[in-house]
Amino acid sequence: MNRKPFCFAKLYGDMGLTKTYFGRKIIINTKNIYTLNLIDKGKIEGAICHLFEQFIKPNDVVIDAGANIGFLSLLAAHLVGPNGHVIAVEANPDVHLTLQENIVINGFGSRFTTHQVAAYDQSTELTFTWNSHREGSGRIVTEVQSGLAEKSCQVKAEPLDLLCKHENISLIKIDTEGAEPYVLRGAQKIIKNNPKIKVIFEWNAKHIQQRADDPLEFVDYVFSTFNQVEHIKKIGLSIPLDKTSLLSLQH
Repeated sequence: MNRKPFCFAKLYGDMGLTKTYFGRKIIINTKNIYTLNLIDKGKIEGAICHLFEQFIKPNDVVIDAGANIGFLSLLAAHLVGPNGHVIAVEANPDVHLTLQENIVINGFGSRFTTHQVAAYDQSTELTFTWNSHREGSGRIVTEVQSGLAEKSCQVKAEPLDLLCKHENISLIKIDTEGAEPYVLRGAQKIIKNNPKIKVIFEWNAKHIQQRADDPLEFVDYVFSTFNQVEHIKKIGLSIPLDKTSLLSLQH
């Protein structure tokens, strides 16, 4: 999975086209502060990519909650092959449009189901905010933190248990800027019915509190739900965690 460095083409407005390290095309917003690594190396979140390559097999079904423009979703689709499936969930309407474009330009339509909703623990409607220079860091709004972004909209929210119609799920990746507790609670049936499932999620206690949830309660839920919890330190290195050590991690 190698590519020549610095593959980039200007498209329109702030949008450009580059190539991933696994050989697929991806449309990016050049205003986003995290796109330089994609342009330069064709990769972001190298440790997560490594785990995807380790865990995802042909014909698997993968859920990507907080899919952004689809870099990791595209990697998952590349790995599951033509008979596998990826369920990509992205609440931001602008980013979801780019996600869909990235699926189309790679000919991955048959491998994907996308949902422009917020993954949550109940069916409802939420306020969602984001900034154009960090549109992948959109967040649901709570009374704890609001009014901090330049753009906002109302979005539908649904549990993954309702969004996913597949019986066998091999992996869920969750990156939802502090809404991870809601997402996991909304996937209880999936997790129960797939005892070998792998879940990769972002931990940020500050963000969890800003989403009006309790990090301690979330930690209790995680350790009561999963047999093994590890901190992804870097590519190829994950360290076992207990409740205390997880709570001590800032991000």
